[in-house]
Amino acid sequence: AGGAFAASKTDSRGGRGGRGRGKGRGPPSSNSTSSPSPALLTANIKNARTLDSLFGTVTAHLGRFNHIHLSACWNTLGRLAAGADPLWFQRHAKELESLAQTTAEVAETSAEVRARELANIAHGAAKSGRAAGLGAVWAALADAIERRIGDCNAQELANVAWAFATAGHARALFGPLSSELLSRLDALRAKELAITAWAYATAGVVDAPLFDAIARLATRRLGDFSCQGLANLAWAYASAAHEDAGFVAALGCESGPRLHTFNSQELANTAWAFAVADVRSDECFGPGARFAEMCDRVEWNDKQLNQLHQWSLWRGEKGGGGAPRPS
Repeated sequence: AGGAFAASKTDSRGGRGGRGRGKGRGPPSSNSTSSPSPALLTANIKNARTLDSLFGTVTAHLGRFNHIHLSACWNTLGRLAAGADPLWFQRHAKELESLAQTTAEVAETSAEVRARELANIAHGAAKSGRAAGLGAVWAALADAIERRIGDCNAQELANVAWAFATAGHARALFGPLSSELLSRLDALRAKELAITAWAYATAGVVDAPLFDAIARLATRRLGDFSCQGLANLAWAYASAAHEDAGFVAALGCESGPRLHTFNSQELANTAWAFAVADVRSDECFGPGARFAEMCDRVEWNDKQLNQLHQWSLWRGEKGGGGAPRPS
């Protein structure tokens, strides 16, 4: 359920100060091509168009990377990996390992790395698809973020929650995150509210005060949520077994007129969530609703068909009739 979302912009100020790891691993050359300035190095990392180009920069200059370079590098890696050959990591295994080791070292030891860079590193690492092999990075990030959690803005807190939930690491971090999120929830956009609820449900962390607060705030802003956001909210509250029938019903009222724009995952998650929450929604599933029509128009995978089957059984128990047979 759910999907990736844009991280907050990395800090582009790579020109001053700065190497979070001290002097680097070797003396800089006077040749500006082989040893670009910190600002140019940041630009080269951000502007890489292929993983080969990015890891070429990593190979040539990793010893000079500071916290800003690492933040930019993981952001770019996350972006490029999404459209790359799924086996890209086999070609770049050594470079990725070196990058991970340096990142863990900087997160653990640098006094200069800020909450912004840590949040961006976490988001990029999660998007890279290699989160499972980055245990040392996640451990170092969790400790460093917890020490600086009061410095995170609202979007960074949401990004961190999404990243750690996606990676399946550091459930203990969600407790400190909750306290900060509750104090800054009003600053979250609709997209970030939905992804925060999704992250907590995915991580298996049920925080009743946070879920109650998200529901109150989201109810006032339902028109701001995308189809994915509405479906993610419904899925999150059902998955977390956080009972709020009024909120789920309100999600149904907002989702019903928009069902024709839902994709198969959003339709399946919504149907499954209403079944699990045991909340009827004529706006979504009643006479005149477009759910049956959409079931015939989209293609389903096996997981989605299982979700629809659960919904169909629930509808039958409620006397609403079973689900249409997806073609």
